[in-house]
Amino acid sequence: GSIRHRVWLRCDPADGPLAALIPCDAMTSTRFQAVSEFEQWLRGRASASPLSRPTSYQAQRLDLLLSILDLRGEGQVSSHEVARRLIYPRLDIRRGAAWKSAPERRRTQRLIREAEALAAGGYRALLAGQGGRQK
Repeated sequence: GSIRHRVWLRCDPADGPLAALIPCDAMTSTRFQAVSEFEQWLRGRASASPLSRPTSYQAQRLDLLLSILDLRGEGQVSSHEVARRLIYPRLDIRRGAAWKSAPERRRTQRLIREAEALAAGGYRALLAGQGGRQK
């Protein structure tokens, strides 16, 4: 039920009305919708539309992808280690040839690629409301 808004105010709010700077680019309509929803929230009229919130499944998947990025950001972490720590923590992950031919390895590699695509700019599609897998 609650949404966290982070706002950078360049002046004291008591100095006058607030203004929003919205770049005119491919995401202008999305940015405008976000500012409009925020303005409504400030006035106590309504909360953000449910369409702008991820479903429970999407939120869990995004959490997993961000966890993968965090783990991989710590250094050279293998796909085997990602699988063991994050994706299949209760499964005895094999090594060597057994790992190379395992379906768990292929899924882990797909998730790593998806996480990297998200970090490389795919998150913009999420903000723009474009569903589906990140390629």
